[in-house]
Amino acid sequence: MLGEAEFGSLAHFVRDFASYVGSRKARTAALLVAGAILEGMGLLLLLPILSVAVGSTPGDEWLGSFTVGLLSLAPGSSPIWQLAFLLLLFAIVMAIRAAVILAREVTLAELRVGFVEFNRLETIRLLTNSRWDVVSRLRHGRITHVLGGDIQACGDAVGMLLQGAVSAAMLAAQCALVLLLSPLLALLVFSLLLAGTLALRPVVRRSRELGTALTDANLHLVTATTQFLGGLKLALSQNLQAGFLRGFEGTLQDAASRRIEFTRQRTTVQLCLTASAAFVAGVAILLGVGVLKSTPSTLIGFLFVLARMNGPAIQLQGSLQNIFHSLPAYSKIKQLQAELTAAQVAGEASSAKSTPALGGDITFSNVSFWHNDRSASGDKAGGLFDATVTIRQGSFLGLIGPSGAGKSTFADLLVGLYPPRAGEVGVGGVPLREDALRSWRQRVSYVSQEPFLFHDTIRQNLLWAQPDAAEADLWEALARAGAEDLVRGMEDQLETVVGERGALLSGGERQRIALARALLRRPHLLVLDEATNAIDVDGERAILTALSSSPDRPTIVMIAHRESSLDLCETLVELKQGRVVYISPRAAIS
Repeated sequence: MLGEAEFGSLAHFVRDFASYVGSRKARTAALLVAGAILEGMGLLLLLPILSVAVGSTPGDEWLGSFTVGLLSLAPGSSPIWQLAFLLLLFAIVMAIRAAVILAREVTLAELRVGFVEFNRLETIRLLTNSRWDVVSRLRHGRITHVLGGDIQACGDAVGMLLQGAVSAAMLAAQCALVLLLSPLLALLVFSLLLAGTLALRPVVRRSRELGTALTDANLHLVTATTQFLGGLKLALSQNLQAGFLRGFEGTLQDAASRRIEFTRQRTTVQLCLTASAAFVAGVAILLGVGVLKSTPSTLIGFLFVLARMNGPAIQLQGSLQNIFHSLPAYSKIKQLQAELTAAQVAGEASSAKSTPALGGDITFSNVSFWHNDRSASGDKAGGLFDATVTIRQGSFLGLIGPSGAGKSTFADLLVGLYPPRAGEVGVGGVPLREDALRSWRQRVSYVSQEPFLFHDTIRQNLLWAQPDAAEADLWEALARAGAEDLVRGMEDQLETVVGERGALLSGGERQRIALARALLRRPHLLVLDEATNAIDVDGERAILTALSSSPDRPTIVMIAHRESSLDLCETLVELKQGRVVYISPRAAIS
């Protein structure tokens, strides 16, 4: 039996969709009702047509009066003229019905597509405005699946909901018509159909269970795909593809078995409904002829409408089954959105443009941050503790220490990815909070050891950081990063496609392009997190020398392990187990 959880999730889904539809509810409802009424009118006109065709006038008072009234409007009294008149009326009704159905289907398609894209965009908006400490813990496979498979399943559920509404409206009109034709026979048929519907309730619940299992299986498949692509180079280099393939096969088989089981269940139910409809029609014929003594035209019309009801009834049942099958995917979307909503950064990111630009010295005042409880005590790697450092404006600071000492955490706090758990980071005496933090990020460039490049041209990868940059600005940035000759030597120059994550470039080439992109922003602060370690020593030194001697040099904070990389630094700060243990004599200490 269906429980509170199933109906609760359905009610939540319908409520969210109704909220999205908003003021368009009236127009949508009007089109649904108009389509159903015109469907009923078309069926109703078939009854006089049948009466004239078989040469019989219905004995039922209302149907006989209706037929006689219509025939009195015919231009002639012969059966041919009457039939032609009725067929013309039928054609007019069907033409109007076609126009209404076209408007209805376009409206429903707009609502379906709009609701899907609304949820996709809302998820992206929440994701881009969430705190980094929350986003960094999310699995990429989960986000990818929500934005892809789960959103698509959500669209399917909306489509089924709307199709179910259409089927329900048509059924309502058809039920009203059979009640008019033969109330007693109609009530008997409705009782049999209701009994069959109640018998299918466990099937709907099973559909939801299969939907949950399939959603989880698809998530595993996306996660496995992401990991496969990420580790494919390593697997190929060591002949470990077989392990990837075995894992893939198991995940694919699980997902396929879920889909097949749902298809088997849905088809079985449809066949049962078709068989039940045939049984109900047979009972109706026996009772109509043997008990109620219905006229041939009334009985034929009743059976014709009953046969027409079979399609919407099966569609309604299938829609309900598919909706419950897709609801778990919608629950996954709302769950992710709820997590991201709780992690939203205060205010709007766009307000950064109206906030005065920050400048001046950067100060860490007793700053502490830890990623988890294990490192909260400060005796484990994975954080920064009681750090007090001043970075003078325009200075070149080198950050050193063993792996896990807290260097990357220091850099993340510096650019505002994490808020300190204790202490304060400030720029020019202004604490990095809310609007100030957003304004600060407008003036920061960050280059990591593994730079991210889009599967696009060099031009588009550069313009991502500064969309309004001129051609000359692009070449200037490339020159400062030591990449001008590299790009000019390529056949397509700025139009060269770099491949997924820059796979068509070498490691050093990727780092040069990423550095050029960072410099294109003309930042106040440039953070280099092992950003030149793939470039040869001479090339790296040339780049750093040019940066250091530039008259408009930004404040530079560089994380590096090569001693040659640190030669040009004016200040060195050493970290061990998250604590500042050494600052060179030239550093200003708060």
